[in-house]
Amino acid sequence: MIPFLEEWNISDSLGVTFTKNEILSSGFCIIEFWNMFGYPMPDNDGSYLYKTYDTKDMCNECGVGLEQKDDFRVRKVPKYPIWGLGWIFDEFFVRTDLYKKVFKPLGIGCRPLRKYKDDSIIDTYVQLVIPVIDEPLDLSFYKSQTCPKCGETKYEAKTYGYYPLQEHPLPYIYKSKEFFGDGFSADRKIFVSALVRDKMIENGMMGFRNFVPCAKAEELSIKNQGITEWKKADRKREIDLSNVIIAIPD
Repeated sequence: MIPFLEEWNISDSLGVTFTKNEILSSGFCIIEFWNMFGYPMPDNDGSYLYKTYDTKDMCNECGVGLEQKDDFRVRKVPKYPIWGLGWIFDEFFVRTDLYKKVFKPLGIGCRPLRKYKDDSIIDTYVQLVIPVIDEPLDLSFYKSQTCPKCGETKYEAKTYGYYPLQEHPLPYIYKSKEFFGDGFSADRKIFVSALVRDKMIENGMMGFRNFVPCAKAEELSIKNQGITEWKKADRKREIDLSNVIIAIPD
C-alpha cells in the first residue's frame, strides 16, 4: 500500500492530540501557536532586520545571531489580546491592560511597539521581553541541521508528543537556548509555567489547545513511548489503513 500512497502523493504525519487534563496538569508547556497579524516594518527587502536588530553577528545563511536593538514597527494592530508578526516566530505582543494585569506583577518586562512612518508609540500593546535560558534541551529525538557557514545547529520546529523540558526551567516564561526552523528562519521555543499558562487562559489570551505539555527526561520516554516507536520505525512500518478513507479523484 505504501508505494500507492507515494505514487498518489498522499503522505502521513505523526502528531498527537492532548486532552484538556493532560495540558492543564502539566507543570510547564510550550506555546505551540498564536494569532499572527501583519509583518514587521519596513518590510521591503527584509530591511526591518537592520532597523530592529543588531546584525553584526548574523549569519546570512541560516539567520542565527540576531539581537533585538530597537522596537518593532507596524502599520496597524489587530484586536487580538495577544498576537505575533509574520516572519517572527518567537516574539509576541500583548494588550497593555493584560500585560499590567498578568505579566507585570510577575516581573516580566516589556518594550514599546511603534507605528511605522511617524515612530509614535502604540499605547494599546506592548512587546513582552522574554529571557533566554542557558540550559540546553535533549533534542536527540528531533531532526537537526548544521549551518555549513557558521556551524550553528537548528532543529525541526514540529512537536512530537510531550515536549522536552530542561531540568532547571526558569520561572514563568522563557525561550529555549536552541534555535528552530529552516532556511533563514531561526526562532526559539517559548516555555511557560502552569501559573502563566492558566492566567493566559483565564484572561482570554489563548485557549488550552495553544499549548503543548512538557516533561523532563525521566518522564519523557514513558509518556512518549508510542511516539518514539512510531518515529523510529519511520516509513518501514506496517500501516493499518482499516480506518482510513482515501478519496481518489476521477
